[in-house]
Amino acid sequence: MKSIIKIWTLACALFLSVGTNAQTDAKSKVILQNVEKLYKSYKTIQTDFKITTKVANRKPSVASGSLWLKGIKFKVKYDNQEVYCDGKTIWSYNPTDEEVTLEDYSTRTNNLSPQEIFTFFNQGFKANYEGPVTSGKSTRDVIKLVPKKRKEKYAYIKIEVEKGTYKLRRVIQHYKNGTDVVIDLGEVQGNKSINDAIFTWDTKAHPGVQVVDLR
Repeated sequence: MKSIIKIWTLACALFLSVGTNAQTDAKSKVILQNVEKLYKSYKTIQTDFKITTKVANRKPSVASGSLWLKGIKFKVKYDNQEVYCDGKTIWSYNPTDEEVTLEDYSTRTNNLSPQEIFTFFNQGFKANYEGPVTSGKSTRDVIKLVPKKRKEKYAYIKIEVEKGTYKLRRVIQHYKNGTDVVIDLGEVQGNKSINDAIFTWDTKAHPGVQVVDLR
């Protein structure tokens, strides 16, 4: 079972809003500030996404998922896994294993909180505008983010932002070994009413599932 850290980091990547710094060019700075402003205006977020992993000499693997965010609460469904968090407890469920793992959210020091999504790239990156690209009927601005720290496993991240709306449409993470992880985002539903119940594991709805309490 994939770690909750990997899944939640993935969720954060979907809605990163890149902060500006001294090494960001002027055009990127304006775009990124508007992206940040847009996503910070959402008290709740709901969207679908598709992740394509491209490895040399292999057929690309594709998996789809869904994400719900509300303050510090979240739910992620991805690659036959489900993760729930009510702000206090994290439930990580694998239907194949018929097992759910419980952990304290506050002890997950390697996790990114929903608030940190919007400052995830606030420091440590050089941002450069690479120009527009066309995807279907939409035009997107491409910004390349290069980490200042060489120890990172990836060489750079590229984001595609829809021109005019400042909606994040694609995130491409290029690793030093040549692997690419591409995240394509569906339409974001911002400020939609979300019942808090979806962020909590429902034992009655999952009879027979083994509970592993790591708290």
